[in-house]
Amino acid sequence: MVELTVRLGSKGQVVIPKIFRDHYNLYPEETVTIKANDEGVLITKNKKDTLKILEKIAEIATEKRKGKPFRYNKKEFYGQYEKRAKRAGL
Repeated sequence: MVELTVRLGSKGQVVIPKIFRDHYNLYPEETVTIKANDEGVLITKNKKDTLKILEKIAEIATEKRKGKPFRYNKKEFYGQYEKRAKRAGL
């Protein structure tokens, strides 16, 4: 197990070291959950529902397209998602 000591910034902020960001696939602008426990705090990566995110994007795109519906095939989407996740090592 890797253990690193980091310093709190003037606003009480902590930078998650690159070794942990890379290992846990944490990216800028991503949200995490912080939970308190007896030993301190636990930072966990939020599980995203990719389908909900894409539906929101489709909703925005539909508004920009003046009401023309955006359609996608769920089976095709999940096939593409699995291929890309494998390539990314997820």
